[in-house]
Order: sequence, then C-alpha cells, then structure tokens
Amino acid sequence: DLNSKTGTFYNSTIFMADTHMFITGDEVVKTGDFTYDLKNGTVSACRAEEGKNIPWIFKSSRAKLTVDGMARLTNVHFVVDGGLPLFYTPFLTFPAKTKRETGFLFPEWSHSSRDGFGFMTPFFVNISPSSDVTLYPGFYDTRGMLYGGQYRYVAAEGSHGNFMFSHLRDRLVEVEDGFKFEDDYKRDNLLRRTKNRYWLRGKADHDFGNNLIAKLDLDLVSDQDYLQELDGGSLGYEMSSDLFLKEFSRDLQEETISARESSLQFIKSWSNMVLTGEFRNKQDTAHDIRLGTDDGDGMIDEGEYSFVSGSNTSPLQVLPRIEFNGRTPVAGTPLSLAWDSEYVHYWRDQGLSAHRLDLHPQLITSLPAGGWFEGMLTGGLRETKYQVTTHGESTWAHDRFQERLANDFTGNIATTLLREFDLGLGSADWLEHMVRPNLLYEYVTRTQEKDLPSFDGADRLAMKNWLTWELNNYFGVGGAGENGDLWNRNFGTLKILQTYNLQEARREIVTVGDRRREWSDLRFEFEVFPVEQWQVRYQTNLSMYDKKISRYELVTKYSLAGGHSFAIDYEYLRNSAMAAPYFYTNSGDSRSDIEARFSARLTDTVQATGYINKSFSTDHTVESAFGLTYKPHCWMVEFETTESAKERRVMIIFSLDGIGRAFRWGKGNV
Repeated sequence: DLNSKTGTFYNSTIFMADTHMFITGDEVVKTGDFTYDLKNGTVSACRAEEGKNIPWIFKSSRAKLTVDGMARLTNVHFVVDGGLPLFYTPFLTFPAKTKRETGFLFPEWSHSSRDGFGFMTPFFVNISPSSDVTLYPGFYDTRGMLYGGQYRYVAAEGSHGNFMFSHLRDRLVEVEDGFKFEDDYKRDNLLRRTKNRYWLRGKADHDFGNNLIAKLDLDLVSDQDYLQELDGGSLGYEMSSDLFLKEFSRDLQEETISARESSLQFIKSWSNMVLTGEFRNKQDTAHDIRLGTDDGDGMIDEGEYSFVSGSNTSPLQVLPRIEFNGRTPVAGTPLSLAWDSEYVHYWRDQGLSAHRLDLHPQLITSLPAGGWFEGMLTGGLRETKYQVTTHGESTWAHDRFQERLANDFTGNIATTLLREFDLGLGSADWLEHMVRPNLLYEYVTRTQEKDLPSFDGADRLAMKNWLTWELNNYFGVGGAGENGDLWNRNFGTLKILQTYNLQEARREIVTVGDRRREWSDLRFEFEVFPVEQWQVRYQTNLSMYDKKISRYELVTKYSLAGGHSFAIDYEYLRNSAMAAPYFYTNSGDSRSDIEARFSARLTDTVQATGYINKSFSTDHTVESAFGLTYKPHCWMVEFETTESAKERRVMIIFSLDGIGRAFRWGKGNV
C-alpha cells in the first residue's frame, strides 16, 4: 500500500547497516514508516552463505522491530552452527538499534574454588542522551550477594564523568566477634575484620571555560585485599582501570597498594602562568590483625593472634595544596623571571602536621657566548617556612616555626656540529649526523635541615656542586620518494655522559680506608629505529671504582600492520639504592626484572598473545599470561590462562558482533 507505506513480505530479510544485523522472517509485516512485525524470525550479525550453516542466530516465533528502537523477541532460542540450541528465554530485547534504550545486558558468570559459582545480570538504564546508569546485581554462592552500579554522564565537550560502586556482604569470614578464623587470603597471616566490603571509584573532568578545568579522582576501598580478591568481570580492577585509562588518560593505582589516594584538582592557565589547587585524601586499608603462633596443638586457638604493631601516625592528607608557577620576560633586559611557589597544609589526626610555604624565584638568561657556542644561566633563591603541629600522642622536640634557605645556580654551554653523508642505500639517500657536546654545572647550597619535618621530597634538598659532561649524537636518514618528494626520519641517538662531584673531591678523609668517589658511573644511552615500527633502547652504567657494570636496561618494541607486535623491558641494578646521576653506592639489594609481551596473527582468524613479568633476583614470576583469540566474521572466542602469586586462572569469553561479550566463563585456582 503506497499510500500508508505498509505491506507484507514473505521469506524476506531486513539488513540494518548501522548495526550490521540481518533480521529475517517467514512473514514480515511493515506496520508503519519504521516498524515491522515478524513471524518465525531470526536475528544475527552473520550473513548467510550458500552451503554453510550460520554460526549463530536468535530464533523467535514473533518479533517486533523499530529501526530507531529495539527488536523485541518472543519465545527465543539461541542456536549455533545451524541447529544446536544453547539456551531458551520467553522474551528477549535485542540491540538491533541505532539509539540507546533501557534493558538487560547479557549476563556474566564465573566459577572459582574460593568464590564458588557467580552470576551477574547487568541492567542498563538510559536516563537521557547524555547520562546513563548500569546496575549490576549478582551473587557468589559461597560469599553472598554482590551489588554494583555505574553512572556516566557527559555535560559538554571536555566535561564528563564515570563513577562505579560495588558492595559485597561477605559470608567468607576471617575475623569476627573477637576471634573467628575461617580463611586467610594469600596465606600471609594478615586478617581483615570487615564483612561489608566495598569499592568506590570514579573519575571526572570538567571544563569551566576560560582555561579553567577540574579533575576528580575517587578510589575508596574497604580493605587491602578487595581489589586483588574480587578482580573479575565488569566490576573488577582490571576492567575498571582500563576503562578509566581509555576515557580519562589516567588509570588507577596498582591493586597491591594499600594506601589508596583520592584527589580533586583545579587548574587555571594563562599564556605564561599556571595556578593549581588540590585536595588529596589518603586512605590506609592495611589489615591490623596478625595470626599468632601455634602453641603446639596443631590449631590456631582463640587468643593466638595480635594487633599488628605499626607506627603512631595516620595517613597524611593534603588540605589543600596551592601552586603558582610561571615565567615572564623582564622588560628592557635579556633576563626572564621564573617562579615556583607552593603552599600546602599537611594534616593527619595522629602524628605531625604542618603548614608549609615554599617560594623559589629564579632569573634566567641566555649565555652571551657568541659564535659557535650557546648556553643558559639560571640563578635562584629558595625559602621554605614551616608551622608544625602535633596530633594524638605525637611530640615535636623543636620549635614549631622552622625555615630553610637555599641558593641554586645552573649553567650550561654547548655547541652543535652537523654533517650529511651520502648513502645510496635503497630509498635512503643520506645520513645526517648531529653532534652536540654539552657542559652542565649545577650548584645547590642550603641551611641545615635536621630540625625540619619530612613529608615529601621538597623537605630534603640534595647539596650539589656537580659538573656534568655530555656527548650527544643524533642520527637521521632521508631521501627522495618515488614522486621526488623529500622525506627524513629519526634513526637513533647515542649519548655518553658522566658527573663529577666537586664537593666530594674536596671532602676531608677522616678514617683509614676511606676514599673519595667523586666520579659518577659512566653512562651510555643508545636508541635506534632500524625501521619506523621498531625501537631498540639500551642504557648501561660502568662504575669508575670497580670497573664493573652496575646497571643496564634493554627496551625493544616492534609492531607490524596486521596485529604482529612484541615488546621486552629488561632491567638490572646491582644496588637498588642507585639513582641518577648514579654515584657509587653499595646500598640495597641486587635487582633483575623482565617484562615481555607479544601478539601474533597466526591466520586471518586466529591471534595469539603472551605476557610475562618475572623477577630473576628473587626467582619469582609476578604474572604470566597466554591467550588465543579466534575471530570469524561475526563472532569471537577468547581463551586466556594467567598465573600470578595468588592463583592460576583460566578464562573463556564468547563475543557476538553487534552485542559484545555475551558469555564469560572463568575458573580460578586451577
């Protein structure tokens, strides 16, 4: 009927290009401009191929379809490989749509020896075009009900937020009603005392306009083991952290850190100045009960436990911190004035607190060397004032008003030499070599600091009288393309540098066997890009006093179009206390670690991935994983096995095009 734009079609298919869905019916009745009723219909993202079974379809006796809405199916069977039914449901709302709509998402289930069988049925609520809520009701049969929720909003470009909350009334008790021991997670003898376990996390950015932005980060958790123990599924640590990193370019603290931080920042910027205000909260989630020693009867009895003896200080809060930094030219002179200024109120309810004001103005000018040389001179004064307060049982033996004065000076002189060499190798016609020798002098002197409190790195300034020489080499290659267009790219760098401590060289020898060690390690830093997709970086230190290698690091990354990539990061430190510029030390233990990952596309439909993080110094594998992904044209299955210090886990995930992750099965402690 051309007037009403309605009609009936038989054995017909509707193809929805936006979602790439094929919807078929023995009888398709067009009831309006964009609405259809179907009898004996199917829905799938897989196209039918002659002589082959459709990988997966939803079969229904009746269906109603609104192109801008949803497909609502009745008497539904999910069928794979043309005829194998996997589950049945009397009703199903299917996302054959171009707009978001309230409804159930596909459920998640899991199984582990610790949690038992787990099931979760997410429910999506479309509040408005710019906000939504997802509810996550679920349960673990050995632990109890798990509740969760997620709220997202977009207020304007650059203004958006994402907040998540989860709560478990845990039946798996470690400590309750004085003393009751049922389980010790990680077998570390540290026991939690809470049954109401929760995790609140979220991030938000807001652009107020006129170069004023705010950033909010929330991370509050009930106990130190929650993030590691309940880490699977949509509410787990890994998926939450990856989500925030993708959406806000900042992720969560590592799940093993017991001191969780939340913060609120305001940042106002001008062309040459930045004003920042910050509030920061630190939450200590560490357990405070430790199991005692067995008295010989083979059991941990009542009374055989104790409170962990800790310090008499509570976490340090920032209430608030205000920073004002900038740089501006001084009119009529070759000078510019730079300043770093900070006020911070460090507060805690047990221990030392303080108001601290730190002012650091500097004058900067280019070095009038002329000719072939260039350089920069910087001189500054720094004054830091404290008002110290005590809380709880803490005491302070010095005057509550303290201050420190410091002077600093930095100067460098450098030159640049450049030459091009003919290559005639393939498409590379020339090699460009730039040599930049640089001499850097750093000087810092200050008044004594023994009467100052210590809250962060600004409270202790290193005395410097250092002279550093650098030999920097930069390499580039270039040539002419097929059309005569010139091209060039970075090929690599080679840097050699070393620092001389003038203060150490003048130090008085006071004991037999004492010796001056004024030279830092000789450092070599090498980076090369053999091809644009391949990076190799190697750094190593040679000690001047025992002629041994004290440090080296190898980083290599390689990627190809089509899904092939690998990366290796290997680091060795002879003494873990080593820090730039790497003066001689024998403090700390030896450390040797490797982190490697790869991804390889074995066929058009099969991809393999692997990951390992291992400490050779402790012969301990932090985490390793291997995965296989099989992806035909309309569905995907992922297999992954991981091993960490706490457990081995196997995960199988089925995903359907147009739907996402539809079936997830996992088992821990295997």
